[in-house]
Amino acid sequence: MEKFVLKKPVNFEGKKCEEFDLSGLEELSGEDYASLLKQTENIDGADMIPEKSLTFAYLTAAKVTGLPFDLFKTLSAKDTARLRYQIGSFFLSED
Repeated sequence: MEKFVLKKPVNFEGKKCEEFDLSGLEELSGEDYASLLKQTENIDGADMIPEKSLTFAYLTAAKVTGLPFDLFKTLSAKDTARLRYQIGSFFLSED
């Protein structure tokens, strides 16, 4: 997976963020995935398809980039939707 380039860069804790490297998605283990699902459930409650939730997208992006969870909550609505779609598609698509 390639870089995720923001349409609208954000400033977070004094640093400008313009893109994120989501290539770490390929390296996640089943244990990582289970942990992300459990964390999402702890924050949002049970969800029929957690891979489509914003919280799951934020947690996953934070996990694979090493950036803070709260950074992803500052993205524009358009970038948030794109990030949620890209991460959800990674998990739900049938290559």
